[in-house]
Amino acid sequence: MKPLIFGYMRVPDDMSDAEARKTQDELDAYAETNGYQLATVFHEYVPGSQSAFTELVDAVRHAEATHVIVPSYRELALNRSLQDAMLTHLSHATGAEVVSLDDLDGRS
Repeated sequence: MKPLIFGYMRVPDDMSDAEARKTQDELDAYAETNGYQLATVFHEYVPGSQSAFTELVDAVRHAEATHVIVPSYRELALNRSLQDAMLTHLSHATGAEVVSLDDLDGRS
C-alpha cells in the first residue's frame, strides 16, 4: 500500500471550477508520480479562515501521514511569517513535511 499524502488549497471566489480542478489534478499527479496515495485535499473557501487547515492537521495526525502537498506556500497565508508559523504548527503537531509544487517547478 502506498503511503498517504494530504493536500491543502485555498479556493478564492474568483477561482473558476476548472482552475480548482486543474490545481487539484496537479496535486494528484504529484502524489501518483512520487509513490503516494492522495488521501484527500482540504479546501479553504473563506478568506483568512483556517478551519480546513485545522481539519488537515487532525487528519494527518490521525492517519500518521508524513507529507502534505500544497500548490504554493501562499495557500497557507500571504504573509511569510504566518506561513512559517503554520508550517511549524503542522510539523510539531504531526511530524509531516509540507511539499510545495511551486518549489518543485520553479513557479513563484
